[in-house]
Order: sequence, then structure tokens, then C-alpha cells
Amino acid sequence: MASRRSFLAAALALPAGGLATSPPAKAPVLRYRVLGKTGLKVTEVGFGAEGVSDLSVIRQALDMGVNFFDTAHAYQGGNNERVLGAALGADRKKIILSSRSYVKDRKTLEAELDLSLRELKTDYLDIWYLGAHDAAPADDLLAFQAAARRAGKIRFSGFSTHKPWVLLDFIKRTRFDVVMIPYNFAIGSARDPFHMDATRLDTVLEAFGKAGLGVVAIKVMAGGYRGPGAPKDTLEELHKRPNAFVSALRWALRSPQIHTTSISMHDRDQLEENMRATEAPFSSADEKTLAAQLERIRPLYCRMCTQCDGKCTQGLPVADVLRFLMYADGYRRFDVGYQRFQTLPAKLRAVRCEDCGQCSVVCPNGVAVRERLTAAQRMFA
Repeated sequence: MASRRSFLAAALALPAGGLATSPPAKAPVLRYRVLGKTGLKVTEVGFGAEGVSDLSVIRQALDMGVNFFDTAHAYQGGNNERVLGAALGADRKKIILSSRSYVKDRKTLEAELDLSLRELKTDYLDIWYLGAHDAAPADDLLAFQAAARRAGKIRFSGFSTHKPWVLLDFIKRTRFDVVMIPYNFAIGSARDPFHMDATRLDTVLEAFGKAGLGVVAIKVMAGGYRGPGAPKDTLEELHKRPNAFVSALRWALRSPQIHTTSISMHDRDQLEENMRATEAPFSSADEKTLAAQLERIRPLYCRMCTQCDGKCTQGLPVADVLRFLMYADGYRRFDVGYQRFQTLPAKLRAVRCEDCGQCSVVCPNGVAVRERLTAAQRMFA
């Protein structure tokens, strides 16, 4: 049976002379939303470049009409920005480009922004985030972001966090234009059958809407868990069977308060799958698919609900370690999980959950915490 990759090869093959690709036989249906008060008109499906090394995939996304591209300086040690910059080339000013820095001191932050601009081959970023903050960043970081905007290095100021409910008041009173947050069916909404303590997520989105903030959804696929031995089907078969990732994307885009998504698409198969997902609305069949997926990932996927914060007697940041493991065994990106694990202090990297008589952390959402932490320690340490 032909693989999905071979099925697409003839239509999507690179010509010998360069990176340009031919558009698919049937162009995908593109839908746009306005990114809050920025006024930017963005495609609902945004291209998350993390882990993408094949320039032709980025070029194919451009050919399909995707106009929102997202990266971060830390991805692949800065190489991801280099790849994205090379692939965009002269098309850079046709698209909306965002990047972010995760550093916590101003001097390094300044250096990283300049390096991001060089690697992306551009003199400005449309959106630049202070990235992955689960606490309010220092005032000098905010001051530099504002200065970079005045200098024309960035058009709009962004902020990304895995815990928007913790930082809601800070985000509302700070002059950000765009926020990037996790949003998926496993975290859910109080108006859906898939939810944890999600009324607060609805509250967050409503507050962002009132403030005019653009909202970019990440973690849309709820960990990316395909399951052991999952087949890599042809495109024809894909459209004949329930697919949790297609359903998850449709679920996220039902909310008018989600303006676009940043979804990593490492190959043409994933790109094609995600672009075709939006051709049909969320349905009862999608709901059944996600209900089954939720049960399957319940012991695996951390909702980042903060209920375990400070509960580990060894001091482990449980949600962070579970997220590192998710990158490896859900997204199939061992390098990302390993790199993030290595940022932990040596004392925490040395902890072994197998040495504890009983785990002090009980997840209200059913995650098998001790088993998952042990798996991360065996994999990364």
C-alpha cells in the first residue's frame, strides 16, 4: 500500500531548479480571521515551524496560501529561524511572521532579537513574544519590548504562557497586542463535554476579547498522541476514518475568540491533513472521536491545570516535566524534550521518582503522574 508521502510525491515534488513547488490539484479552502486589535488578517491554520527542517514544506504552505508563520529563537538552537528565513525568501513581506524569546534577562533578550532578525532575513517581526512565562516578566523585559516596537524592529507586542488563567490580571493591564495560549479539547470549555475546570478558560478568552487581544492557540492537538503502532495512511484512507487531529483542529476553531493557530507541520502529509480539516465544520462524529481520544490520553496528557504545583516533596515542577515528555512521545521530538529537561537545575534532574515510597501528587484529571515522571527520567536523565 502506498504511503501518504508517496501518494503526494508526484504532485508536490520539488523542481530541480529551486524551492518553488506546484500547488495541489485542488487548492484548500482558506478562511481568515482578524487578529484582535492588530487588524492583521490571518489564516485560521497557522504554520508552526518548530522542528521543521524541510524547506519545501514551508514553500508548500506558502503556495497553499497560509499567511501566518511562527517560530522561536530557541527552536533547534536558533537553526529553525535560519531555515524559515531561507524558505520564505522574497515572500517574507507577503506573510505575517512571529518569533519569541524565552530568556529572562534584558541583555540577552536584546541580543536574541537582533539575531532573530538576521536569521529570519528581515528587518522587522510582525509579532514578537516574550515567551513561555508562567509568572509576570521583569519590568526591564517589558521596557525593552516596548523600545523595540518604537524602533520599528517589531510591529506588535506578544506574550506567551502555558497558564493564562494564572496571569490574567497581568495580561489585561499590560499593553500586549497578541497572546499565545494552550487551547484544546482536553483543556476544554465549560460549554463542552470535554472540560476540566474550564470555566476559567472561558473567562480568560472573554477577558482577552474585551481587551481586543489577538489570540493564537497552541497545543491544539492535546499532546499529539497517535498511539502505538498507528498507521500512516494514504490521504484517501485518512478521509474515510475518524481522525482525532482533524477533529481537534475543528474543535479549537469553533471558538470565534481563537483567531489563528500555531501547529507544527513537519512534512507535507501533516500540512495537507491540517489544511483539509477546515473544509468541514465540527460535527457529532468529531465529538465522538474526541471523546474516545480523551479517554485514551487521560493518563498521558497534562492539562497544566496547576493543581499539582508545589505538591511534589522532591520539588519537581511536575507539569513542566510532563510537558517535556509530551514533546518526546507525543510530538515525536525527543530532541525538544531532552533540551527542555536539561534546563532544570541539576538537583531536580537527579530526582528519581522510583525512589519515593509513595507519590505525593494525585492528578485530578487522571494523569498517571508517577509513571509519567519516571518515564521522563529514564528517557532524558
